[in-house]
Amino acid sequence: MTSAPPARPGSAVGLGFLKLGLGEAVARIVAFGATVYLARSLGASVYGVIVLATAILLYLNFLTDCGVDALGVREVAAAPDAVPDLLPSVLGARLLVGTALALVTIAVGLTLLPQPEGAILAAYALTLPVIGLGTRWVHLGYEQPGRASLARLVTELAMVALVLALVHAPGDLEHVPLAQVVGEGVGALVLLRLLPARLRRLPVRLEVERVRTLFRASWPLILHALLGLAIFNSDFIFLRVFRDSAAVGLYAAAYTLISFFLNLGATYTMTLLPVITRLRDDAVASKALYDDSLAQVLAVALPVAVGGYLVGPGIVDMVFGRGYLASSAPLQVLIWSIPVALIRNVAQGALIAHQRQDQLMHTAAWAAATNVVLNIAFIPRWGLVGAASATLLTEMLRTTLAVIYTARLGLRLPGPMRFARIAAAVTGLAVLVVLTRQLPLLATIAAGATGYAVLLVLVGALRFRRGAMPEFAP
Repeated sequence: MTSAPPARPGSAVGLGFLKLGLGEAVARIVAFGATVYLARSLGASVYGVIVLATAILLYLNFLTDCGVDALGVREVAAAPDAVPDLLPSVLGARLLVGTALALVTIAVGLTLLPQPEGAILAAYALTLPVIGLGTRWVHLGYEQPGRASLARLVTELAMVALVLALVHAPGDLEHVPLAQVVGEGVGALVLLRLLPARLRRLPVRLEVERVRTLFRASWPLILHALLGLAIFNSDFIFLRVFRDSAAVGLYAAAYTLISFFLNLGATYTMTLLPVITRLRDDAVASKALYDDSLAQVLAVALPVAVGGYLVGPGIVDMVFGRGYLASSAPLQVLIWSIPVALIRNVAQGALIAHQRQDQLMHTAAWAAATNVVLNIAFIPRWGLVGAASATLLTEMLRTTLAVIYTARLGLRLPGPMRFARIAAAVTGLAVLVVLTRQLPLLATIAAGATGYAVLLVLVGALRFRRGAMPEFAP
């Protein structure tokens, strides 16, 4: 009786991503549906208020997180037995930070900011203490992505249910943050309930020295995240300055379609991180995992970019309606940032695993400064397309720097022939999409996706072995 062949390192990441990524994808589709519903129900101008408020809230979310969503996964994967000592103090520190930030944000939003943006931001701030109690990082560190996936799906379903029940017209704007607060609370409770019994009984406490240690390790990662958000949000801010809130709403519609895949890329990083942490002292296994991970993300990102560019206007029309057709041109530029960003996600996972979050901070700092300059130069002249071009060029710089830093760890990009079969399948996809563009949009997408899957197998890019996960050819 023959045994199953040994799995390559990337198989563990692929299996973990299927568990986490499937739930994340479904949750994102649910959230995407809610976003489309809100954009249509509120209109571009009122929807722009939500976009600006949630853009600011993202900064506060990362401050509340204290870098734990990434560093915590690494620490749990490296020393699982230390979690009972780590968890109570981390939750205590994040709860304190989240509560303080919520109080300050509510005061500023209600007294100093223009309305209704300030009031909406104040309402969203109620999610911050809930985020402080999040334990997703523990489940991912234990390599239990299914539990994190379930909680994410429950969060979005609770939020969407309230949105559909309470939001029907622009006058229902204040109900949107309420739905988010309730959804986040339900998701946090699910994650707490799914912890092992010995961890659920631990009291939340504040240990000053452990908090100091946490912040000393995490501040470069926090700054990296904040700078990354500055890159993401500066487009909206400069569009509001140089254009109007309607331009913000149109650009947000284009970015909504992109962010679905960018968020999946971040999810992939979370499944990669515990595996690459365990293998970081094995140079051969680490390199094999790095190469396999790049093949996996490019096999998904490249067809999305190529196909999305070709059918982008049709997607905007189908999803958001003709009132958002101006979003098509920035979408066709932004979509190329997907493969660029997903390559960076793999490099980021390697840098965090090797405790080089300081280098991540450097990549984000250079990119953020560049993004501001490009936005000021491009948006007044080219508007939405200028904002999208600034984002794409910034992402290219950020990824290039991350790849350079990762190469210094011995994890260099493989040669182009490593991805030649994937490129051949993507070329076939492009031909299929062009040939079927006269069909209804969904038929064109289905033909392209099916043809691409078949081509991956025919050209030998995707291989199947009995008893093992499918693998991309080396």
